[in-house]
Amino acid sequence: MRKFTTTIAAAIGAAMLLAAPSASAGIIGVTVDPDDNSVVGQTENRAALGGEAVKYFIPLSDNSGTYGVDNGGNFGLQADSGNGGGTLSMYLMFDPINAGSQYILEVLFEDLDLVGANDPVGFLESVEVLSADGLTSLSGGVITDIGGLIGGDANTQQLLSLFLGAITDDPFLVRLDFVASFINNGTNTAEYLIAEITEVPLPAAVWLFFSGIAGLGFAGRNKKKTA
Repeated sequence: MRKFTTTIAAAIGAAMLLAAPSASAGIIGVTVDPDDNSVVGQTENRAALGGEAVKYFIPLSDNSGTYGVDNGGNFGLQADSGNGGGTLSMYLMFDPINAGSQYILEVLFEDLDLVGANDPVGFLESVEVLSADGLTSLSGGVITDIGGLIGGDANTQQLLSLFLGAITDDPFLVRLDFVASFINNGTNTAEYLIAEITEVPLPAAVWLFFSGIAGLGFAGRNKKKTA
């Protein structure tokens, strides 16, 4: 019954979004050094995601750091080996922001290995969306499974959809924390993402706030990870 109710709520919410007046165009996030907002990291055009995407490696060593900043600016930009445990913190900046407006964050991942979408067996990843200062979990905790905020399956793409509410900071930064684990020692491969925030017209924003809907499924083509 709960699943059925959630499905109805999602359908109504989507209909309201479509019926609402057009909002401003979405803002694509860029990876930055949180100390000075300078752009860091690397991108690659990905046909599977439909555009230029952030390219990153979740560490399989036990080292932790900031994407494109630590390890001489190379952390998260190249493969390493091990069985996991380290955290990759990635800062995404969105600019310009219509301060005070309501926004939705959508992140389209290529090959994020959550439970239900992981390959090979025994290779698992997680992601958490945090405020830039790391004090608030915008995703309500660490996401380890397909379902809820992130839709997808064993195909290549997974979509995170998260209602942020009103944003007052301009520019606006979020932090993504990634962790990987593997039952064997292995070498990681590149993963990709495109992050976008979109301003929500007020009627739809009110509906999203009270219904709490989030997470739209996304199907893509199969792609195996080597490890």
